[in-house]
Amino acid sequence: MQLLLVRHGEPLAVSGQEGGADPALSPQGHEQAAALGAWAAGATGEKIVEVVVSGMRRARETAAPAAQALGLDLVVDPDLAEFDVGRSSYQPVHERLGSDDPDWRRITEGHYPSFVDAEAFTARVRGAFGRIVERHRDAGRESVLVVCHAGVINTFLTGELGLDRPLYFPLDHVGLSRVLVSRGGRVRVRSVNETGHATELL
Repeated sequence: MQLLLVRHGEPLAVSGQEGGADPALSPQGHEQAAALGAWAAGATGEKIVEVVVSGMRRARETAAPAAQALGLDLVVDPDLAEFDVGRSSYQPVHERLGSDDPDWRRITEGHYPSFVDAEAFTARVRGAFGRIVERHRDAGRESVLVVCHAGVINTFLTGELGLDRPLYFPLDHVGLSRVLVSRGGRVRVRSVNETGHATELL
């Protein structure tokens, strides 16, 4: 089987949201989501049989056009939520560039922010992907589209590659990474951050 891992589109900034920030996509983000949907509509060779999302609004809105194009419902797995889930504010990456915030510096250096329980986050991310693989272990050449978050995708990829930093890869909005999983459970990272389907929107 093949996992098609996609980072959500560009979201809006949210500040002081009670119950945890859960931003919608920006206008640019909706264009990126539409581009992902157009790619999915034409990607007949990918044999996408399921679309899984984290449940966070930015992931659901990004995945919706692709799911509609494929005639599939969104499958929500809350364990695919980003490490910032539940925090009251969210600042998009393009607004944080050049920031001297210590947690932002940690992210740019490939490490989790100080508020993240790395062991717990890694365990829930790997558990979520484990469940997806288990559902489709005998799927052969079929694919699952997983729309989630940069930290989640990085944690899975760097774990499989044995890298020493969990946030090793800069991932663009709607960037696509491919992971192949054999029937025996062998995992191979095939590509990271493909952007050809949305180059003009990045």
